[in-house]
Amino acid sequence: MDERGYAGNGGIEGPRRGAVPHRGPRNVLTVAAVAIVAIPVLVLGGCVYSCAVVPSSPLDQPMSVSMVLDAHPGEVPANAEWRDTIAEADSAAEGGQDVLVVEDYPDSGEALVVQPSGSPKCPAIRMDKYVYEEGRYAVTGFWGASQAQPGKRASPIEPLYDYTTAEVAANSLSSCLSMDSHVAFGVSMDPSVHDLTIGGVSPTWVREIDLDGETCYVWCYEDMDVRAMFYAAGVDASDFTLREVIDGLDIRVGDEAPY
Repeated sequence: MDERGYAGNGGIEGPRRGAVPHRGPRNVLTVAAVAIVAIPVLVLGGCVYSCAVVPSSPLDQPMSVSMVLDAHPGEVPANAEWRDTIAEADSAAEGGQDVLVVEDYPDSGEALVVQPSGSPKCPAIRMDKYVYEEGRYAVTGFWGASQAQPGKRASPIEPLYDYTTAEVAANSLSSCLSMDSHVAFGVSMDPSVHDLTIGGVSPTWVREIDLDGETCYVWCYEDMDVRAMFYAAGVDASDFTLREVIDGLDIRVGDEAPY
């Protein structure tokens, strides 16, 4: 094989000098026969692969509060980026990426924000921690970060796993374990999230947000103790799965199958 990856003659000598190589229809028939056999095999093989390989479900993958612990409340750093608005302060802290403030909670110094995450179908949400001094804001940290999760692959060759809206909500709810707060929230690309219930209770509010030309939906419970709900449902925050969260906390979205 040469440098370009092409195979040579493999050590087989060519025709003897003076000999006349046979150029009858036999070679053409051989190539045609190989093609006739190979093409159905390739087609059949592709069908078998596509039918046999199914995407891995995240439902039963182990999770823990340590895996979703992304709270960084922090103190005001000496080099804090002070700005006139929360969105500007957050953008400065994130290196200039635009964010949209969905709800401000000035009493606790928190603001619920959404931002693009690289994919228009996968916006991200989190709760910012901020300080307000002399008419200016500085973001000091965040918690409860999650994404809309439109799909996931366990490996590059695996088909895309399509999350149900209940699975996305359960993942967001688990992220809210990272802070001892009575606010729970998430973001979805599915308008049916208006029908979301957790333990039979609807969100305090659901808002339609225009983000980079796409419509997403932010839901929020403003009086929900997620840690207490996990404990009451017998879901171990140090070792749980999304299936346990969905079943234990009774997460439902209208008539949609939860998983």
